[in-house]
Formats: sequence, structure tokens, C-alpha cells
Amino acid sequence: MAKGYWFLNLDVVNPVDYITYREATFAYARSHGFRYVIRGGDFEQLEGIKRHRNVLVELPSYEDAVTLYDAPDYRPVRDLRGATAIADLAAVEGFDGPQLSPEPPEGTADNPRGYWMVKVDVTDPDRYKDYAAAAAEAFTEYGAWFLVRGGRNHLLEGHGRSRYVVTAFKDVATARACYFSPAYQKARAIRQEASVADFLIISGYTGRELPPA
Repeated sequence: MAKGYWFLNLDVVNPVDYITYREATFAYARSHGFRYVIRGGDFEQLEGIKRHRNVLVELPSYEDAVTLYDAPDYRPVRDLRGATAIADLAAVEGFDGPQLSPEPPEGTADNPRGYWMVKVDVTDPDRYKDYAAAAAEAFTEYGAWFLVRGGRNHLLEGHGRSRYVVTAFKDVATARACYFSPAYQKARAIRQEASVADFLIISGYTGRELPPA
């Protein structure tokens, strides 16, 4: 069964009290066995709308990602976030289809995985299929592995887009190299004809987090 995720982009407006929220949400995730894939790592915004902190939490299923948002024991944590940050949060379905590459190794604190976090509104579905086909060359060359690739999504807070994609690479340097490669830049030109995207590259969470901006 595919995993579920909370795909979160936020701007902290009360840094002092946000620390309380950050500790509460970490404790909640740990007590429920959720896994942080991304937790406020270094990032580079390459396209679209920017928020200053980005998080991806893995849950057992998409259904859990949707329903646990309203769980009674999560509401106090949710309220803390609402009081300290402006957030865009969506429940998204993980990808369990065929991959173009093997899963990259888990990152280390000194060399974390790199990820693409992408939100997309597709304006020309047929042309977007051309993008997906064109991007396959770069994805294969750089070992891209999809955690999220379309699938169901449900907006829980703030603003979202109609399609979510999360792609893992062995490290941030490889994630950047793939984006700026000639093969992907050709595909990107097609994507920009067919869609509007918010696109960032970010380091994965390995147990050591930088302080929030």
C-alpha cells in the first residue's frame, strides 16, 4: 500500500512560540511512528511561490494523512502551528508504481539526500504528458526516485495546487545537477508550456535539523 504524506510549506511569524510547536509536532510524530523525510533543511527555490520552511512527513497511508489532521490529539498541535506560522498543508498520496531508478541510499547527517518538492497546476494535460516523457532521460541519468508523483491530494490548510511531486536523489548536488542538466532543461521548457509550478530543491532530514529561519 502506498504511503501518505503531509506536504507542508510555511512562514514562521512568531519564532519564539514556534519552538513550542516544533517540539510538540516532533513528539506527536514520534509517538505515532511517523517519519520525517524533510524537516526544515537547506533549500533553493527555483520556481514559483516561496515559503521559508518546508516539511514532508510520512504516514502509513493517504487515508491516515487525511483523517489524522482532525484527530482530537492532533488538534492542539495544529492550533500551535496556526498561532505561530502561515502554512500551506496538503495530504498527498505516495507513489507505488514502477520506478526509473533504484531507491537512493539513506542520507547521513553530513551528506543528506536531496529532494525536489514540487506543486503543479497543469494547464495543458496532453502537453504535460510530453514533459513526463522528455524528463525520463534526466531522471534515469541522475537516479531520480519518486516518493510522490501525482496521485490523490487533499488541501488541509492554506493554498495548494492540483498536483504534487516529491523526487529523491542520492544528495543535494545530484538533485541540482539533474535540474540544470541539458536533458532536464529541455523537458522543463515543455513543462512551463503546460503548467505552473512551485519548485524547490531541499536537503532531507537525517536527525539533525538546522534552526528555523
